[in-house]
Amino acid sequence: MAEEIRKELDTLKADMAKLREDIGNLTGAVKNAAKENVRNAKADAQDGMHKAWEDIEKRFETMLNEGKTAYNKAEHRVAEHPTGSVLAAFGLGFVIAKLLDRGDRH
Repeated sequence: MAEEIRKELDTLKADMAKLREDIGNLTGAVKNAAKENVRNAKADAQDGMHKAWEDIEKRFETMLNEGKTAYNKAEHRVAEHPTGSVLAAFGLGFVIAKLLDRGDRH
């Protein structure tokens, strides 16, 4: 009977060792999967950030080009009608000055 108990204890010890090994392997697999998920998430975030930055650069370039076009049109109009442009600028400045004048000088 003692030998049977000893065999069962040896079997139980072997099963426990195998269980420890399996748990260790499972823990390692979970850690590796988590690391891979973190790497993938980081790469996805970086890709998204690069795409967003490229989109911002394209929009800025478009706005810059539109601004240059508007400036060139305005410059051309002023060159075509210099007297009218000076009078319009003077009139606009006068109106703005009147709007900003608080009436403190009475």
